[in-house]
Amino acid sequence: MLMSHFEEPTATEDEEPPTEQDKRKKMLALKDPVHTVSLQQFVYEKLKAQQELLGEQGFQALMETVDTEIVAQLQEFLQGF
Repeated sequence: MLMSHFEEPTATEDEEPPTEQDKRKKMLALKDPVHTVSLQQFVYEKLKAQQELLGEQGFQALMETVDTEIVAQLQEFLQGF
């Protein structure tokens, strides 16, 4: 789910228009990393950090313990990043 700060909440005839508190809550929610950082970027950075922490050989040993289907899906997900 992506939220855009350009979208203004609109009220239908059954709803009340958004209050200032509603607008503040939305702006606070937009600062959440879930809405500002790409999932691909996040996963890539976490894998790189783990690789740096363990070293190349340690990281390869760890990745060998991960199910091959998961590794294939991960590689497909990160392809082109």
